Amino acid sequence: MTQKTRHSKPSGGLAQATAAIAGPPPLISGEKAPAYDDLLARVTDALAPSDVLEHIWIRDVVDLVWEVFRLRRIKANLITAAVPEGMVQVLRPLRGGAAEKLTFAWAAREEDDVEEVATTLANVGLTMDHVAASGFSARIGDFERIDRMLADAEERRSTALHALDRHRAGLALRLRSTLQEIEDAELKVIAPARENAA
Repeated sequence: MTQKTRHSKPSGGLAQATAAIAGPPPLISGEKAPAYDDLLARVTDALAPSDVLEHIWIRDVVDLVWEVFRLRRIKANLITAAVPEGMVQVLRPLRGGAAEKLTFAWAAREEDDVEEVATTLANVGLTMDHVAASGFSARIGDFERIDRMLADAEERRSTALHALDRHRAGLALRLRSTLQEIEDAELKVIAPARENAA
């Protein structure tokens, strides 16, 4: 008899059928299939699906969790990518037409230009936080869209989890009802037997 190891890739008929229906993981370039598989295995282990519907909901939940993680990474990377744009905006009033060339050299990590940018910012009491804020401001529409997409994915994830909870509650209610019917039937058989014995 083989033991189930924790965090193993989901196996079995229902898991395989669900994977065949749902298709491959929704990965984009740079994302790793083993990381997705590990997340799916962990969630499957934690929720222990009992039927095909639960497998489908778990796959939906995992896909949505993955989407939330992706959007958070995109948001963080967008902040980093917006820094040069913010640098140009901060340097333009201080350095005029040379702001873009200086920013390009600063972004290429040219030592003299990195020092010159640091000195220029320090002379007017600015820091990299000001530069990041300027870049953020330039891309505020992008950040707002990402935040809306995050909220939507989190809401869909929550809805899938609630559906799973409702399914399990309904299943538990049906099980309790069935057990009660069986017990009631048993009691009807036992009661006449006691009356006859008296």
